[in-house]
Parts: sequence; C-alpha cells; structure tokens
Amino acid sequence: MSRLIVLTLLALAPTLFAGPTNAILFVTQVTIPGDFTSVGSVFGNHRATPDSCGRGGDLYIRYPDGAVKNLTRAAGFGRYGAQHTNGIAVRQPAVHWSGKKAVFSMVVGATKYQYDYNSVSYWQLYEITNFTDAAAVPVITKVPNQPPNYNNISPIYGTDDRIIFTSDRPRNGQRHLYPQLDEYEEAPTVTGLWSLDPASGDLFLLNHA
Repeated sequence: MSRLIVLTLLALAPTLFAGPTNAILFVTQVTIPGDFTSVGSVFGNHRATPDSCGRGGDLYIRYPDGAVKNLTRAAGFGRYGAQHTNGIAVRQPAVHWSGKKAVFSMVVGATKYQYDYNSVSYWQLYEITNFTDAAAVPVITKVPNQPPNYNNISPIYGTDDRIIFTSDRPRNGQRHLYPQLDEYEEAPTVTGLWSLDPASGDLFLLNHA
C-alpha cells in the first residue's frame, strides 16, 4: 500500500508542485505591535501616522517564472535604511480588468525627526503601469482628482473604469468635521465607499458609513 502511495505521488508531482501560471502583485509591510487603529487592525486601519503604519514596505510582483521585483523601488519610490522624510508604505493593490495596470494605496513621507509634529501624510491612490514585463521600468502616477488631504484606501476598478475606494473625507467635504469618529470607541473612521472618475473628477459617496 505504501509503495502505491509513493508511486501515485510521484506521478502527481508535476501537478502538486507546479508554481502559479500568472503574475502575483503583493505588498510588504512593517509590523506594528499595537492592534488598535493601526494598519493591521479590523477597525481604524486607515490612518497614515507613523505609529499606526510604519514606513518601509513596498509593492512587489512575482512573475510566473519565480522572479520577484520590487516595483516601487524600481519606479523611484521608497528608500533603504532609515525611513524618515521619504519613507513609504503600500497597501491593497487591485489589478485592472485588462491586466495592464493596477491601483493601490501608498503613503509617501514620514516625520523628519523624533517629535516632529509638522509632517502630515495621507494614504493616496496611485496607479502603476508598465510592470508586466520584468525588464521594463514600471511607471507609478498619482490618481488625479482624488480627495487630496484625506486617507483614501481599499481601491478597486469598477466595470466602467471608475475607481471605488474608502476614504475618511467627510461626506460634504467640510474640513471642520474631520476626522469622523465611530459610534463605539469614538476613534477615527472612514466615512464610506466613494466612487471617482479620475478623468473628470466626478466624485460621489456610494454609502455613508
């Protein structure tokens, strides 16, 4: 019986151990010990402050042949070593229906020194193109016409090429209502799902959360 099992496994080996046939986009992220309103939390994970989301992560791609490429670094974003001033963090890439571009959230910038309270950064939406060829230099551009001084995360493409995402922008855009607080812990929260046409700037709130 054991010999039969071994022979069966050998016959199935090419199938069992075959790698993915498609490229995979993924991110790396700095670990944050706290689990309340930090990037890995269930609630309040949208904040971009360094204590909520450390800098140092990147957007990567794994090609079908197993080669791995740091896309943000190849496109000129991020830095090695100390993450002050120009450090980045990346989250939630979503591939377009065409497979030729992707949208993701990235925060660019960090405090310049300890107790620097003047540096403020936000999660913003970015698109990446020219990444399907391992030899090509990827291009990353900021999505135009998005809410500029708010945290915009969890983007996906709609079937009409609008971008659907969550944001902590107040529903009417009035800055004195920022940040919106949840009803349980009175902690900062997102305001709901938003829909954006990057070309025209048409922006509306799908649901007010």
